[in-house]
Amino acid sequence: MQTFYLSDGQDASLPKPDPCVMAMGFFDGVHIAHQQVILEAKNIARKRKVKLAVMTFFPHPREVLCGGKEKMNYLTPLEVKINKFAQLGVDKLYVIKFDQAFAQLSPKDYIEKYVTGLSAKHVVAGFDFTYGYKGKGTMQTMSMDGDRKFLVTVISKLDYRGTKIGSTFIRNLLSNGEVSEIASYLGDVYETRGKMISPHQSFTRKSAYMEVSTYPYYTLPANGLYEVEVHAGDYVYQGSALVYSNKIKLQVNGYLKEINNPTIKLKWMRGLENIQVKQM
Repeated sequence: MQTFYLSDGQDASLPKPDPCVMAMGFFDGVHIAHQQVILEAKNIARKRKVKLAVMTFFPHPREVLCGGKEKMNYLTPLEVKINKFAQLGVDKLYVIKFDQAFAQLSPKDYIEKYVTGLSAKHVVAGFDFTYGYKGKGTMQTMSMDGDRKFLVTVISKLDYRGTKIGSTFIRNLLSNGEVSEIASYLGDVYETRGKMISPHQSFTRKSAYMEVSTYPYYTLPANGLYEVEVHAGDYVYQGSALVYSNKIKLQVNGYLKEINNPTIKLKWMRGLENIQVKQM
């Protein structure tokens, strides 16, 4: 997968793009509704025998539009999101820097530069996707803003058990500590990545203890105790994680063989008990 980082201060037509079908969205989490958008675009691209492109944005528009007063954490930081796009078979990824200059683009200018300017022959996005200044462009106006030079497919709202599947809903599950429910909406168990801080083995080597420094932009579950699956190097362990004040204390079951490799991945399986931790 080719990845291009673009900003409004540069010519979005460079390098010269091939015709493509483009899926658009912020795609935080790349959950099952997002996957539906991308896979529909992939099907159209294969039928038309052109490249599959995805356009996403960084940072989150809310961070920019609030003047930096609100810091966003994500379900999938950009690096992880990029990996998920590659796994879905995306040929080209455009990451647009969302800044004040980009936010000021009129809907028509946005389409001219970032859709027709990137040789998109067909655009696929969710029903609630907006673009241009103050989000005035919608999926209903996109074809007109593009002078009907490309086709548009709108993906309808996707529900699961009567609930709209969306990043906000998944974040709400996290804030309530309901991690076991997330896989139904995300398409996989929720995971975070971080670094082990001062790990040490028990005397009997039956367990290891440490704090975990979570990498930037991840959203942690609510304060409480959770069953987790710990991925360290090529090894997988069972363990429990105590979340408190946006920090993690981790207990790993068994002898930790990758103790010299500080990077670990935590898969959050289920809550063990609802507790409020005020001070550690």
